[in-house]
Amino acid sequence: MPPSDQQPDARAVTRAAAGLGRHLTPEQAGTISGYLGLLARFRSKVNLVGPADWETVLATLVADSWHVADFLSGPAGAAVLPPAGRPVLGLDFGAGAGLPGIPLRAFFDRGEYVLLEAREKRAFFLAEAVARLGLSGLSVAEGRVEDTVPGIVARHPDAFVLCVSRAFAPWPQFLALCRRIVRPPFAALTMTGEAPTEAEMPAGFALAARASYRIGEKMRYLALFASSMASM
Repeated sequence: MPPSDQQPDARAVTRAAAGLGRHLTPEQAGTISGYLGLLARFRSKVNLVGPADWETVLATLVADSWHVADFLSGPAGAAVLPPAGRPVLGLDFGAGAGLPGIPLRAFFDRGEYVLLEAREKRAFFLAEAVARLGLSGLSVAEGRVEDTVPGIVARHPDAFVLCVSRAFAPWPQFLALCRRIVRPPFAALTMTGEAPTEAEMPAGFALAARASYRIGEKMRYLALFASSMASM
């Protein structure tokens, strides 16, 4: 049966999330419902997440975002991010369909968060989603990260920068890129299907925290790398 383009209502999303062990507030359920509906509506125009039904997208893709939120809100984030009240700038490299960034905003909304996307059609979808969902502090930058990131960072001179990659590049390459185009202080969050090892870590970083969780039959891994200002 082909996937449905019908938007799930917030109650259906709440029930499905509960089946995955996650309690959603009404506001979170409304945001996720709206986002899943937009993915379905744009399916025929932009190749975003493949031909999956919304329940599968919730369980296999959106769920990543609440795991990331828990990771950043807990001891891992506290060990690296500045204290509450200090500005944080999130940069989501290769945002694509808005994962993890758009759902993440429903669970972790600290500071400004920019969805970075080089492909025009996907950047258009992201801009539509941000506008329709009414998520504050969330914006889209279209273009190559080498061209867009330095200017974005320069406009936030007092912010601690958090670089995020779900599938932008192999994580050692992602860290090396961040070191070239982002000024300190910053940290980098990677989402991978295999646990990162310190042996592969490029110079100028320390592995500050890591965690793992299961999605279906697969393990996924989060790692938070702190940059060393002395190496810049």
